[in-house]
Amino acid sequence: MRNGILLIDKPAGMTSAGVVARVKRTLTASRVGHAGTLDPDATGLLVILVNGATRVASYAADGVKVYSGTMRLGLRTSTDDLAGEVLETCSDIPDFAEVGREATRFTGRIEQVPPKVSAVKIGGKRAHKLQRQGESFEIAPRTVQVDRFEVAPESPDTIRYLVECSPGTYVRALARDLGNALGCGGAAATIRRERSGHLSVQNAIPLEAVSWEALRDWSIIVPELPRVELPTKLALSIHNGQRSSLRETASLLQLQESFPRPGLLLYTAEKASESMGILAVTSDGSLEFELNLGLKS
Repeated sequence: MRNGILLIDKPAGMTSAGVVARVKRTLTASRVGHAGTLDPDATGLLVILVNGATRVASYAADGVKVYSGTMRLGLRTSTDDLAGEVLETCSDIPDFAEVGREATRFTGRIEQVPPKVSAVKIGGKRAHKLQRQGESFEIAPRTVQVDRFEVAPESPDTIRYLVECSPGTYVRALARDLGNALGCGGAAATIRRERSGHLSVQNAIPLEAVSWEALRDWSIIVPELPRVELPTKLALSIHNGQRSSLRETASLLQLQESFPRPGLLLYTAEKASESMGILAVTSDGSLEFELNLGLKS
């Protein structure tokens, strides 16, 4: 069974977990996961990890996120988007010039309280589950980075947006907080993830196109890492955890001259199409195990 990733253009109306289940059934893969949850009504880039590539989830979740869509002003909802119960409405919506000025306040390092219907854990339980069970709880604010929050008018109560932000930033919370700052309330109407790190939805496939042929090497998640091809026997020895192979590899590659120290590098076997893992280069030029995924048999 191969290890790799799929870039999926998630449709609206499906949870990220639902996409994972669909991919697992289609491929009959032993393990499938995802990097970076999208709300059920959100669309766009969802990085799906297959088999051993589930172990690189932390690498895939890193990197700046870019979202686009629309926000509705003049209402507050239980979920900070249009899927929730409308708690309050307001007809006194400021003109767009004021909306634009307020939006600039939500750039840079800001404190943000995630929506109560989110995957944040409270006492070991997901916030959205506690909310649906009618539990009373509060979520502590967290620091996030918003590099861009561009808005444009679409109608008197609707704005288009483009947000570039750190992982863990909630667009729904931005819509809520912008609306609160304007005094009229706000909620996310549509959300589309355009990018995650250097990966773009333009290179994603629809869920209906999932196949083993569409699987991509997981190393596209870390394109900045140098890549080395080792003799197959040596590569397999490293994969099997034989430390003597690390010393042999360091000597073979003359790491002191070939690679900056310290750092990481990808390794695979000669003429193999699938990356096998990541090695760490220490400050003295020796190698340590970082991550092994295995080789297609």
